[in-house]
Amino acid sequence: MNVTYGPGFAMTKPGALLVVVNGEIAFNVPDRSPAAIKRQIGDLVRDLMARPDKREFDAKHTLIDGVYTRTLFIPKGSLLVGQIHLKECVNVIAKGDISILTETGLGRFQAGHVAVSGPGIQKVGYAHEDTVFINVFRTDETDIAKIEDEIARESREEDYLCQ
Repeated sequence: MNVTYGPGFAMTKPGALLVVVNGEIAFNVPDRSPAAIKRQIGDLVRDLMARPDKREFDAKHTLIDGVYTRTLFIPKGSLLVGQIHLKECVNVIAKGDISILTETGLGRFQAGHVAVSGPGIQKVGYAHEDTVFINVFRTDETDIAKIEDEIARESREEDYLCQ
């Protein structure tokens, strides 16, 4: 599930997740508890999925010797909602400038940034510039569809055990 937002989306509602601060779009998370952020992300996902202008980003898949990479090109001005990862992964920002929010925190990151995220994490990102974002996973699978089922789910509403 990867969704881009349209102009002015949810930035005028009280309590909106995205706001304009000093001419820049930023995340608005006054309550930074994991439960509150999960709720905000869930609300955002429901709002975005109801929009007629949502779209999926194309992913480039690479698989070699038990290492799977998923590379996304995220255009400037896009809001991205990722799936919920079931496995630990390495995240690489290969190009660009992006703000990322998860239940464990938020930050703004540029090309060259590398981080690890654990199982159960769902990311929301806002691309300040055209961005290339890469997830790296370990897998014994060789079929992309099976790998995607192994590493991520779209919804917290289903009961999944993180591996």
